[in-house]
Amino acid sequence: MFTPDPSIQFVPATRDQVVAVIEGINQPQVSIPGKAPQGVSGHLCGLRNANGTFSIFVALHLSKTGENVVYLHPRRQVTADEYREVQDEGLHFLESMGFMLDNLNYRNMAPAMQEATLKRIPLFSPPRPPSASPAAADGAAAEAVRVARLLASF
Repeated sequence: MFTPDPSIQFVPATRDQVVAVIEGINQPQVSIPGKAPQGVSGHLCGLRNANGTFSIFVALHLSKTGENVVYLHPRRQVTADEYREVQDEGLHFLESMGFMLDNLNYRNMAPAMQEATLKRIPLFSPPRPPSASPAAADGAAAEAVRVARLLASF
């Protein structure tokens, strides 16, 4: 069972450490204890450790607050033989929250695409302040135009 580790806000992994990235293609509403229910993005990441073992991280990114909630398995370092079992548990964990998942086939990407993927996924960067989405900005601009038209009609 994966449990949150509040001491981890992000995973500073290098491109070569990452062995797998599985991404949620939707943003289900999730209620995390101590946080307001909200739509979140989810990722599962497998890393190769320096000692030859592997670690699997499950991360939820809360878009309203810009923070990550990182979950770890009790077996924080697993052998290659144990990797698939723990990864499957992580996938089931994400699916139980309502995520539909897509394996990005990270190891088959070109190095430049791998770097771009690591920069795009919040798990691999320090927490970022929430930013207005382009859709929200467009909605605000449209609302401002409607108000201006209303005021101009007087």
